[in-house]
Amino acid sequence: MPIVIARQDEQLSDVMSLVAAHQPPVLVATTDPENGDLWFMYVSIGCVALQVVEPLPQNTSIGDLYRSASRSSFLTFRIDQMTASSVVHAIEPQHVRHHAGYTTVEASTSRTV
Repeated sequence: MPIVIARQDEQLSDVMSLVAAHQPPVLVATTDPENGDLWFMYVSIGCVALQVVEPLPQNTSIGDLYRSASRSSFLTFRIDQMTASSVVHAIEPQHVRHHAGYTTVEASTSRTV
């Protein structure tokens, strides 16, 4: 299963473009901005058997989708760019344990080569 990694504040439409580029379903991974827990979502897009729902607001982030999906087993959603609805299942947050001496590196502060 393909995995798409995104920052929690990335626009949902941008992340769904990456999901669509792979053979769905896809596992989307991001982090909780408050405590660094890993958030995983099982996403299946373009499900023509689902009722077509109203699109989410343009400014919805992938973190917003996780928070909404974590309140139910499965959440049906749609973005403007897709005619069919999609479904997401939020997996329980995974706490990251760091071994002694290991420090995290923020993506925004890491150097690129």
